[in-house]
Amino acid sequence: MNILNPSDLDAIEVKDSYINPKLVERANVIRNRVIQFRKEEADEWGKQIEKDQAIPEGLWLRIRELGFHKLTLPEWVGGEGLPLTLYLPILEELAHCHGSIRMVFHAYNSIWRTAGQGTKEQQAFWLKKLVEEGALVAFALTEPDNGTGIDLRTKATFENGKFILNGKKHLITFAEEASVITVIAKMEGEGGRGGLTAFLVPRDRKGMKLEPMSHMMGDKGCSHAVITFENCEVAESELLGEIGEGFGIAVRGFLDQSRVCIAQSAVGLAQEALDVTLDFVRNRKTFGKAIASRQAIQMRLAEMQIAIQGARLLCLDAAKKFDNGEDISLEASIAKANAIQMSREVTDGALSLFGGRGYSVDSPIERLYRDARSLWFEEGTAEMQKMTIAESLLKNARQRERKERQTV
Repeated sequence: MNILNPSDLDAIEVKDSYINPKLVERANVIRNRVIQFRKEEADEWGKQIEKDQAIPEGLWLRIRELGFHKLTLPEWVGGEGLPLTLYLPILEELAHCHGSIRMVFHAYNSIWRTAGQGTKEQQAFWLKKLVEEGALVAFALTEPDNGTGIDLRTKATFENGKFILNGKKHLITFAEEASVITVIAKMEGEGGRGGLTAFLVPRDRKGMKLEPMSHMMGDKGCSHAVITFENCEVAESELLGEIGEGFGIAVRGFLDQSRVCIAQSAVGLAQEALDVTLDFVRNRKTFGKAIASRQAIQMRLAEMQIAIQGARLLCLDAAKKFDNGEDISLEASIAKANAIQMSREVTDGALSLFGGRGYSVDSPIERLYRDARSLWFEEGTAEMQKMTIAESLLKNARQRERKERQTV
């Protein structure tokens, strides 16, 4: 892909208040560094991850050494301060790599936004640890029996000047590697969204037990854990935001932008699938001719690129609005739902065009096919996104109806 130039921003229509040529220039430097890493190092790291079924410590160190762990963190704590509009093209380049490498990149540059909604003191402590020490934040929302909605069963009670947590979370990515975990719990006696509250809990806290989960189909090497809270004490100073603000912190402050990042990751993965497929069909011959010369093959390739470009532009639209301070719940869900379908179609198409060779573990498509499926579930399934979209559509329709009645 071409490097983003300042002139490209004309079509993005971003506000001058947060974008400037120097920041664009800096983003280009970082993007070139990511491309170099992808071409020169990523394959070997990916092979090691697949072989050992673990992310080597050396990769975590290398990511930090290259400065890839602080791209979106604010400048006042030593981060690059890149807006989402400039970060997404960089993320897309990295998403061509092994899924677990992308997960490390995403964890560093997205999940910090939970802690980034804390007090100035909380931000100064944790965000500086992220930048200076490579510390990691994990996000504990999902539960084994209650999903991620307002029916969460992890409870928080306030007793003698401190909070007590009890409950269980699962599928918590990088919980074992994290220094602090953002936990969403429901205050005892409170109902609905207003009862959800967020806490910053250091990983080694007494009363918090971590158990590793089995490996997933894709993103081999990426760790997930079950977290059990048994009378886990949390200080008032570790409350994130105010009591009852957990939904806003989880969704508006983190999940919305993270869904856009997951969608952009799907774009990068799908583009990689198409790129390797193009190389294959141009060299694979049947009856004396490259199969790329067959019209049926060409139509499939065109459909794959159309789907990828459409998904890319939906992500860019959401990023522009996020950087402008707008609510992007609708745009993020649209981008994520579309990316799920797109990644399915593109990787299915790539596997089909590779034929039996694509089903081999030695094929680049086999790994991409597995990794694509993990993106379906990160930050919510297609069904969850469609529920958000439908809720927004109906809400807007009701508001228009009320407004029309008031003007009559």
